Amino acid sequence: MKLEAFEMERMQSEWEFRVDINLTESGVEPLAITDLIPDEKERMQILQTKLSYSQTNGTIPLRKTIAGMYPGADEDNVVVTNGGAEANFICIWNFLHEQEGANEIVMMLPNYMQVYGVTKGLSGSVAPFHLRMKEGQWIPDLEELKKAITKKTAAIAICNPNNPTGATLGTEYLKGIAEIAEDADVWVLSDEIYQGAELEGPMTPTIYDLSEKAIVTNSLSKSYGLPGLRLGWIVAPVKPHAKQLWSYSDYTTICPTILSDKLATYALQPKTREWILDRTSRIVKRHWSVMKDWFDERSEIFECIAPGAAAICFPKHNLSISSLELVDRLLKEKSLLIIPGEHFGMPTYLRIGFGYSEDKLKRGLALFDEMLQTLK
Repeated sequence: MKLEAFEMERMQSEWEFRVDINLTESGVEPLAITDLIPDEKERMQILQTKLSYSQTNGTIPLRKTIAGMYPGADEDNVVVTNGGAEANFICIWNFLHEQEGANEIVMMLPNYMQVYGVTKGLSGSVAPFHLRMKEGQWIPDLEELKKAITKKTAAIAICNPNNPTGATLGTEYLKGIAEIAEDADVWVLSDEIYQGAELEGPMTPTIYDLSEKAIVTNSLSKSYGLPGLRLGWIVAPVKPHAKQLWSYSDYTTICPTILSDKLATYALQPKTREWILDRTSRIVKRHWSVMKDWFDERSEIFECIAPGAAAICFPKHNLSISSLELVDRLLKEKSLLIIPGEHFGMPTYLRIGFGYSEDKLKRGLALFDEMLQTLK
């Protein structure tokens, strides 16, 4: 297994705690434990937890709670993981070993590049299909998807809501992807980590109940503002497959922490979950208003489609320098960190996160303006 450098994650890791302003985060301002559990008696019960091992695929109460969010699922459809990253990793590992000769993943682009790196690291290949900018929206090219699938294809990987664009795919497009997958007898892996962070309208639909070949991953890191719990999950419509995926996690991190399991069970109770996602929605709406005004005043430089969900946007720029060079200068000259489009294979774009402090967002945009003045 030979891994390519995960450039975006490494850049964030090296710099996010060293710069003055970090606009790379794609989640919202994290919750404190006192926010999550305001009742002191309930908090004390959690704090008295013995730091033992947890059940390796997640405790039954947590898996039942997660299953309740997916039509027709129960606890045996669910595998709890250490973050969404482990969930995606063991799914790709499993797909590439499901059937002989099927060592290719067809992947939606742009996208968070973990699936790409893991597939290549496991000696697989990646074939792209794209979201394309059309009439003010990011639209999946389903004809390109059909053409990308071959006899070697093991799975189709999508991210909905999408990272880095914030685009949301509705039921019509999800049905189209599910039907293409079923016709080709391949899996769909749907990373739904930003579900619940919508700026407007209903929650982005899951692909879970549209196909028996559709597997969903998610976590508490983004829409729930609880990244420090490192708590994710897989929901597989076929119970034996869920059990098989559980066996893969035996060779990675074995189990989630007992505290993460307990806190996740608390966070995902219906009333608490509703409160958390309402908070997230208010944050992304308010902060996107700041971003939108900034882009509107600089429309001669940026073209940006409003995200449907998630505290990220993916503007295209027409500057005379590459995004990578721009980001490097912002880092060194302004102590401002953002993500270059090169980390998503799109060099004239930038990914800007706006879900954390509104004050830091405004100060970061002011620093960006200072840099733009030097480029005119």
